[in-house]
Amino acid sequence: MSVSGKRIAGSFGKIVSNPLKAVELAWRRLFPFGIVPKDAEAYRIGSWSYGNMPRKPIADVFTGIGNISVSLHRAFDKDPITSADFGEVLQLAAMAKHINAKSVLEIGTFDGNTTLNFALNVAPDSRVTTVDLPPDWDGTYEHASVGGFYDNVTDRAGVGSQYRQVPDAEKKIDQVFGDSGRIDWTQLPNAPFDLIFIDGNHHRDYVKSDTENALKVLRPGGVICWHDYGMIKDVSDVVDGYSGKFNIAILRGTRIAVGVAK
Repeated sequence: MSVSGKRIAGSFGKIVSNPLKAVELAWRRLFPFGIVPKDAEAYRIGSWSYGNMPRKPIADVFTGIGNISVSLHRAFDKDPITSADFGEVLQLAAMAKHINAKSVLEIGTFDGNTTLNFALNVAPDSRVTTVDLPPDWDGTYEHASVGGFYDNVTDRAGVGSQYRQVPDAEKKIDQVFGDSGRIDWTQLPNAPFDLIFIDGNHHRDYVKSDTENALKVLRPGGVICWHDYGMIKDVSDVVDGYSGKFNIAILRGTRIAVGVAK
C-alpha cells in the first residue's frame, strides 16, 4: 500500500472509531462557514452561489494590472450589501485606469461612491457618465414585470451625493436621469464607452436590455462589467447566457463579472 493509501486508511479508521467526529467533518464539508458564522462577512461571501462562470484573480484577466496604483475615496462610507464594497470599487477603479478608459458609463448611480472613484482614478481628460432614475420618478418601469425584490429604488434626494461633494470629481461626471430601459443609449454623453458598469435594476429583463444596449455603445475591445453576479440569480443567469459573445470571468472575491467582446 502506498504512503497516501496508508494515510487514508488510517484516517478512515479514526473516523469510524469516532462517529461524532465523522459527523462534524461531514457537516463542515457541507456548510464550511457554519450555520451561524462568527463573521458576517464570511456568510455574505459564502452566499454567492449562483452562476457557472470561472472565478479568476483580476491579474489573470488583465495582464499587467498588478503595476497599477489607485486611490480610494470614502472607501468605507457604504453598505456592502446594497452597493459595491470597497474591494470591488478598488478593482473597478484599477480596471478603468489600467485600460486607460477615456469614457466610462455607469448604470445605477446610487450615492455616487463608485462614480466618485471612477472619476478620481481615470485620466484628467476622461469622462464618466452615470445613469439613474430621475428625482421626480413616477414609480413606473419600462419593464412592467419588475416588482417585489427587484423594486430597489433608493432615496432620490441622495443620488450622486458623494461625488457632488468633491469638485475635482464632479467636473468630470455627467449625470443622466432616466430609465435605462427607456432612454436612447446612443445619445448618452461621451459615447462610445471604453468601460461600462451595469449595476441598475437587477431583474433579468433589465440586465438583458442593459447588456444589449451596452453592446451598441461599447468601443471595439471595450469592457462590460456586471455587479451582483453570484449573489442574484437573475444577474448570474443573464451573464451566463452571454458566454458565447464575451470572454467572461468573475473577479475572485467579488460580485463583478467582466466581459470582453469576442
